[in-house]
Amino acid sequence: MVSLTPFLAYDLAISLVVGVELLYFLHLDSSLTGYRRLLLITVCGLVLFVVGGPLAELLFPSFVHWVHGAAALLVIFGLYDPVRNDLRTEEWARLLLSEPAQIRRPAGWMTPMDDAILEVFHSSGLILTPAVVALNIDRSREEVNRRLSRLATHGLVEKVERGKYRLTRRGVRYLRGELHVALLPEDEP
Repeated sequence: MVSLTPFLAYDLAISLVVGVELLYFLHLDSSLTGYRRLLLITVCGLVLFVVGGPLAELLFPSFVHWVHGAAALLVIFGLYDPVRNDLRTEEWARLLLSEPAQIRRPAGWMTPMDDAILEVFHSSGLILTPAVVALNIDRSREEVNRRLSRLATHGLVEKVERGKYRLTRRGVRYLRGELHVALLPEDEP
């Protein structure tokens, strides 16, 4: 066991903070990691490297390289498939790019139905009525009408004329994950 030097204490403190952040990321995005083995393996490797390295250096200095090696293997197997000699680019692209809802940050006032409504507008590119949207997402016209009013208040859709709406640029930016409406004030339209 090595004595705790100021550098080692600093290294240990930083590694614990980063390790907690990575675990918090896993906790927050459990829907993502629950069925994404690759991301889980990669993040576990990072946590082992960041937390296990300094702990091994403090408690068992002769095993530091073994801990770093094991962590590196976890990261590599999360990013690379040695059996097929594949960098898993398609799987990572699907994970990170195919589900924009995973990178969207909805506001507290938003419901899952709001994403479905906005996606109907985006996929059609048309001006739609609440009845048409309701038919496409299998909800009642009244529910959709209430949500459209709320979305219009916050500038994600706009009312073109009585009973007809269209997606705004702000709505498109939200769907692409470029606009985090969760960061906007609750009452800002």
